[in-house]
Amino acid sequence: MKNSIKTTDNDFQLISVVIPSLNGNYGKLLFLTGEEYDKLKKTSKSNSGKCESIYALYAESNMYHDILTSGTGGLNRAQFDELLKNGYNSKIQMGRNGVELKQVV
Repeated sequence: MKNSIKTTDNDFQLISVVIPSLNGNYGKLLFLTGEEYDKLKKTSKSNSGKCESIYALYAESNMYHDILTSGTGGLNRAQFDELLKNGYNSKIQMGRNGVELKQVV
């Protein structure tokens, strides 16, 4: 498959994470282990068909935030806090005009 990245427990995955209510359409680039990414995908998939409010969106990407054609999903706030909050807050990323993206409180 073109632009698809297969992960295992020993692999790593880059994802772009966007929290529209916090930073608009600007995302942070996170580096996950294969195990973390598998858990993220399973959790996101469990939201399918539910009337959950989506807090954060993610997509497989490369180091330039180029979104790949597979590996997208969304998390509610509790799921984000459990799976990505620490990594998201530990990453400094700049948005428009060199303004630092906000952290999740």
